[in-house]
Amino acid sequence: MSVVSGKLGGVFTSALLIENCEAAWDELVDGDVTASADSTDVKVGAYSAKFACAAGLGAGDIIAANDIASKDLSAYKKIYAWVKSSVALDAGDVQLLLDDTAQCASVLKSLNLPALSANTWTRVLLDLGDASSLTAVISVGLKQVVDKGAFNLWIDDIEALKAIAGIKSWQLDYTVDILDSTSFIDAGARTFSPGSTQWGGSFEGYKYGAPLGIGSEVILALAESATTGQAWIGNAYISGAHVTSSLDALVTYSYDFQGTGSVEVASL
Repeated sequence: MSVVSGKLGGVFTSALLIENCEAAWDELVDGDVTASADSTDVKVGAYSAKFACAAGLGAGDIIAANDIASKDLSAYKKIYAWVKSSVALDAGDVQLLLDDTAQCASVLKSLNLPALSANTWTRVLLDLGDASSLTAVISVGLKQVVDKGAFNLWIDDIEALKAIAGIKSWQLDYTVDILDSTSFIDAGARTFSPGSTQWGGSFEGYKYGAPLGIGSEVILALAESATTGQAWIGNAYISGAHVTSSLDALVTYSYDFQGTGSVEVASL
């Protein structure tokens, strides 16, 4: 793989809930799909949306769609969600759909899901590109682009994220505690074992509107580029804000953050 330019990266937060996946999708369900609300395999809340796809589901078929309260996504840059598949998926095998007509009948955005390992919940961050047409989204859907045979698909907590305006750089530390595990049987040579992981860091840029609040838990996505898979994603606390003002320079802001729980490591 070639080197990656950071010029199309960014920091994204200010989540807007699109679909909480707390009930079975029922606006449109393909005849080869059984849609349900799964209470046993879930990432956020009490349920995830599950789709049991039979072998008869064809390439190009909409798996299911669900109606939502109208959402204006025109100011948002990314879509965030938890996704899981019972089979490995290549990038673009399944798409997330957004539409301003019922049943995703005239799709405004078809967003390729990234490659997914089988039976693994994964946070995904999808680039919306030009979102100017997304002023009244009322239907969200899933589409099988490549025939995968019989498989199960889950999705949970679909949200839209805004770019934090003015940010020009970010830095992340992802570390693991190395614990001393030396005992008598080691004959005086120290041994060590990995413990808990943690992540945190900072981002900085120019003042552009009101500052971020501190102390609240947020969804935070740190994108290396606009390419799906080149981002670090998780929940974090904004732990500090630092302001610099000078008579001969622009006002700058920098923020510290502390991740809580796991972080989705950039996969590309």
